[in-house]
Amino acid sequence: MKSINIITASLACIGSLSAQTTIEKANQPQKVTRITSSADQAKIDNAIAKVYPSLVRIHVVAETPKDGRMQKIGGTGSGTIIHPDGYVLTNHHVAGEGTRIWVRLSNKVKVDATLVGTDPQTDLCILKLNLDQIPADMKPLPVAKFGDFKSLHIGDSVLAMGSPAGVSQSVTLGVVANLEMIIPGGQGTTQAGERVGDLVRWIGHDAVIYFGNSGGPLVNLKGEIIGINEIGLGSLGGAIPSDIAKYVTDELIKHGTVRRSWTGLYPQPLLLSGAQKQGVLIATVLEDSPAAKAGLEAGDIITHFDSVEVNATAPEHIPLFNKVELGTPVGKTVDVKYVRDGKQLTTKLTTIERSKAKGADLAIREWGITARDLTDRSAIRRKKKSTNGVLISSISKTGPVAASKPSLQPGDLIVKVNGTAIKTLKNLTDITAERVAGDKSDVKTIVEFERKGQLLASVVELNMQPNSSQSAAAQKAWLGLQTQVLTRDLATILDLKGKKGVRITQVIPNTTAAKAGLLAGDIILKLDGTVIPAERERDANIFESMIREYPADESVELAIMRGTEALTIKCPLETAPTPTKEFRKVSNDVLEITLRELSKAKVDEAKHDQGVLVQRVESAGWASLAGLRAGDVIVSINNKPVTTLDMIEKELELVEKNKQDYVVLFIKRGNFSTFIEIHPIWKK
Repeated sequence: MKSINIITASLACIGSLSAQTTIEKANQPQKVTRITSSADQAKIDNAIAKVYPSLVRIHVVAETPKDGRMQKIGGTGSGTIIHPDGYVLTNHHVAGEGTRIWVRLSNKVKVDATLVGTDPQTDLCILKLNLDQIPADMKPLPVAKFGDFKSLHIGDSVLAMGSPAGVSQSVTLGVVANLEMIIPGGQGTTQAGERVGDLVRWIGHDAVIYFGNSGGPLVNLKGEIIGINEIGLGSLGGAIPSDIAKYVTDELIKHGTVRRSWTGLYPQPLLLSGAQKQGVLIATVLEDSPAAKAGLEAGDIITHFDSVEVNATAPEHIPLFNKVELGTPVGKTVDVKYVRDGKQLTTKLTTIERSKAKGADLAIREWGITARDLTDRSAIRRKKKSTNGVLISSISKTGPVAASKPSLQPGDLIVKVNGTAIKTLKNLTDITAERVAGDKSDVKTIVEFERKGQLLASVVELNMQPNSSQSAAAQKAWLGLQTQVLTRDLATILDLKGKKGVRITQVIPNTTAAKAGLLAGDIILKLDGTVIPAERERDANIFESMIREYPADESVELAIMRGTEALTIKCPLETAPTPTKEFRKVSNDVLEITLRELSKAKVDEAKHDQGVLVQRVESAGWASLAGLRAGDVIVSINNKPVTTLDMIEKELELVEKNKQDYVVLFIKRGNFSTFIEIHPIWKK
């Protein structure tokens, strides 16, 4: 694939190394090597002679899920032969997802290659050449050797080698500019769902690299690989250090993969305003993770992990902590020393294996979709207790799924087909094969799927072409519920032919509907003995209108079907929540944010016990600069729980009155929490 060039955003990569005895401090510039004489030129010539013959230009055909099918794309990149058996080192984003790979050797001979193993977390990949296709005059193969990254210093001359833009092997000269380069602000792109940069601090250098240089070596004047070029950041190139590259290379050749530990904790640097000056601040501890089971919480400050002293006072230090944590042997029980409320505590934590960020995609033509299994980590991100279900990654605009009502969308999770639970992609393909066996077509199939917490159902006619009609969005009726119409097709498939009503798609937390025991998937047929006359998509507002005719302090009796069981549930009504557009809002001109209360009618907001919603963050303001985003929920301010909008308004007034140096917010963002430290400059 193309090399990755970054201006304001980032690409990053994660590598796993053995835990060091201590987390090192920032490297200081030392000796400098500059090209000023013929002797230096001789060093360059010698370095090129050692590495250049081992360079290869890589050609890849890969598949990517798009428009309901796996689309094929081609690209080129760079690599280096690093073993006499024909192993080639390159980037994951070059060849890690390739289905067909071949290379051009330095003498322009074409040789097929196979994928040995890939590691998206470090954006590194190992290929193996077909030795039967290697000409006799190139045996034994030319091999480049790794150098010691620790011997590299700022100002040293380096050579970037590779095949920019798919042209023949080329060399550019530059100097090392930075030995601990990270992407500012923690932003970046991902590889196979992995955020790059959590473990890598790049070698920044000004040897010119172009698209296609990705995977090529960064070489010192001894003719050794001291980095693997990966990114561009402004005018600088970024190379993965050779110590990481060598470790990953050895693991991929031996095992085909790199095993790493996972704890479920996510770190950030210490707050500048905090009393603790040594350690690593925990921003998030995921539920049911090893860290949570060990009793660790957001706000704890880790000082030692598995007897390794850890410290992060700047973003550049976080990869060093991650290297210790992720590099711990899988399944090892480690001692973790941490500070909570000023007290030094110790706990034991047992790591588990870090799963892939996402599964492999597969096209299912009969549905007109591409889909993939959940992994442990992707399930956690979706707040799922298990990996059951199949995630839709793309949809054909002319396929059966697009024609269903309501239509499925990328990101939906298929959980049932014709009443059968779908746990894996294989379950779905097996059921599909049974449904269309014997070249059957137009097979109506009921599918249940999750979307943003709702349990929706639809009827998909497998192998059918869609019509041009569009489904209406499911509307919510205030009883602490969201519903969809029980259409004729849906009623027929559910053995409720001729019945009218609505189907519950979501129950709002902490409402009388939830307390009454109503569940997503229940079919409401009658309201106080009256049939709910809803059977078409256009009837979506009927149930809401019927509810609104009642006084808010009354109860209603609902006749429902739960599977094959008929039930009667009595449910008190509630006063309809105020529409969010009518909520009182608080704006702070100094921080340039707008806040409002949490809405009881919105599921994502109703789940929070306390806090206020960040409705708007002005760009280029203090809050925006610190990383606060619209949609965040502020749980505490300056270590004080945020109970009401009035409370945080008064606290912000005190901040402005006292001209505080720092405003520390603890926020919830989806399934994660983090600390935001705002450091405004006050006008005199």
